[in-house]
Parts: sequence; structure tokens; C-alpha cells
Amino acid sequence: MLFLKNSEKLPIMAAWAFFLFPEFFSGAARRVTRGSCMTKICVTVMGLLFWASFGWCGEVGQVIAWKAGVQAERGGQSVPLALKSPVMEGDVLSTDATGRAQILLEDDSTVSLGSGTRLQLEGVVAKSSKPRLAVRMGQGLARFITGKIVEKNPDGFSVVTPEATVGIRGTIFTVRVSEGQTTVYVANTTRQVHVNGVLVPTGFKITVPHGRLVPLLPEDMAAIDGEIAARDPARDSAAPVAAAPGGTILTGSSLPVQSSPPVAALAPQPLSAEAFVSGTLVRPVGFNHDGSFQFNVNLGSGRITNGVMLLDTYHLSGGSGQISGGALSAGGFADSTHQGTMNGTAAVSSGRLAISGSYEIVGGVPPLHLTGTFSGQQQ
Repeated sequence: MLFLKNSEKLPIMAAWAFFLFPEFFSGAARRVTRGSCMTKICVTVMGLLFWASFGWCGEVGQVIAWKAGVQAERGGQSVPLALKSPVMEGDVLSTDATGRAQILLEDDSTVSLGSGTRLQLEGVVAKSSKPRLAVRMGQGLARFITGKIVEKNPDGFSVVTPEATVGIRGTIFTVRVSEGQTTVYVANTTRQVHVNGVLVPTGFKITVPHGRLVPLLPEDMAAIDGEIAARDPARDSAAPVAAAPGGTILTGSSLPVQSSPPVAALAPQPLSAEAFVSGTLVRPVGFNHDGSFQFNVNLGSGRITNGVMLLDTYHLSGGSGQISGGALSAGGFADSTHQGTMNGTAAVSSGRLAISGSYEIVGGVPPLHLTGTFSGQQQ
């Protein structure tokens, strides 16, 4: 109960005040003696300080993938984090030499931490007319996938490092802070990424304080993927997955459309394990950049939740669905006027879920009908 959201704490504090000072609510305030009033005020102040020592800020997210060696500094204490641990506004998150984590925030943004990383969630306000997410990063490697905050407030997402201020307007990007330099990698953006005022387009990276744009290389992304994957130790030690009858071991770059067994039959991990899947929406004709998608999937039941589709100015969220018998079906992606669906196949490659298929976005005035293909994998 110590880490309730602020909206849940206020009624409790009001009840506390009513319990300590009933005379103020009953019209008998004149009968309160100076001594009793001071005693009750002292009790109230001590209670508030005690509560504040455990963090007034509420829960703003949850750990959805994890490898041992992750902690949060909270209220002057070090709190070890594990799968499904809550994350609070103001937390200073850190990983040791082997620890990694993936955090899902309440607006569907995700933050993935590589080993040896330290960052603070300075401000996370999702339920507001001007939502914002402010992150201060001291060292290490972190990948960010923006959510509803950017949709509602394009200027509300920022990452500050000792060398750079990164402004994001809807994208997937990675930040590395090391040895007095900050490098920002922009692998997929449907809007804009500014680093110290410099626009960084898709497929480029920039290192400050030098500030020179350089094209991304395949080895850059391979290195990031290898460093940032947050996998459960039990899954890391699992034996390689053999091809099951009727299915095929898929690779990230080759995703044939064919039948395969259910996810649970292919994945040698706990049936309750939650996985994070993300990938690319191949741009339709007339669009300059590819889009992106992400969702969570339960590897036991195949249930899909927290789905997001990003394509140019379209930011659809709330997607859900199912993976069953090797078939993927997800819908419910929506903004105020458009709806999106994804249908395809799923199988496992090298211990990770890989998916591919086609997507559709419809709705709006004038009517919109976009179709294309997608591919992605478990992160």
C-alpha cells in the first residue's frame, strides 16, 4: 500500500485528517485545546514524513522482461527488481555488469536497459491534458519506444544526458552514454528526433559533443540487439529449439507464411512468461518511411496485449489478440478515427518468437485504407 498512485493516496489522507480532527468536521472546532491540536499536528506531520520516505510518487510502470542484476533507488533505499516489479516515478534504475531489464510504462512506452546502465524516471505524467515523460540518463545503453504521451503531446518526451538533450516525436531510438560522449541511434522514426537541436533522420546516428551525422551500419544494430536483450535466466540457459512437426525454425529475415505449432509447444520456458515483441510495418506506396509496432504476448496462452502501431502521423494503441496454432490475429488498434489489424504467422527461431504477416489501417475522413506487410521478433 506504500506505493499507491497519488489519486489513491489522497482519499486515504482525507480519511486520516477526519480521524485526527473530527471536531473540525462536526462544527466543534472551538472546543479544541491548543495542546491537543499541537499533538495531532505533530502526529500528522510525522506520518506524512514516514509515508514520503517510501516515495509519494505512484506506480508508473512494470518490469516485463528481466535478467538478474537490476535495482531501483527509491526513497533512499535500494530495491531489487524482478519480473512484474512495479516502477515508480522518480526511481533511479540501474543494472550491473550482467543485469538487463525492459520496462513497460502506463502510456505503452517501453524503456529497455542494457548492462551497466543508470537512468532516472524524473517525470512520468500519462493521464493529463499535457502528458510528459522526462528521463535523465547518466551512463550505459537504453532503447526507447514511445507511446501515448507523444501522441497527445509531441513535445512531452525528452531524454537528457551529460552531453545531450534528445527530443522525441514518435519513434524507436537508442541512447548510449559512455566516456564523456552520448550517441543516439535512430533505427525507425515516423516523426522527428532532435539531438541538441539537430534533426536525426531514420537510419542515422549522431555522437555529441562532436555532432556529426553518420549512417547506421548493420553491425551497430546487431551490437545493440545483443547488449539490450532482457531475457529471463531460465530462458537464457534453455537448450536450442528444434523444429517441431509441421513447423519450421524461422529467422528474423526470412519468415515464411506457413502453419506451425502453438507458441507454448515451441518455447522451452515457463508458460506464464511474458514476452515483448516489436518490429517493422513496411511502408505502403506513397509513404517515405517504414512504421513500427509492438505488443506483449503471454508465451503460455498466446494472448496479445498492449499493442501499438506507428505509421507516419498515425499512432494506434490498445491492440489485443491471440497467437494459436502458429496463426497470429490481433485487432483493436485505434486512435480517435482509425482502426488497425494484424494477421499472420508465428514460430520460434533461436529461442525467440518470430512473426510476420499483413496489416491494415482503415477509417477517418476522407476514408483511409492502408495495407502492407510486417515482420518482427521477441526482444
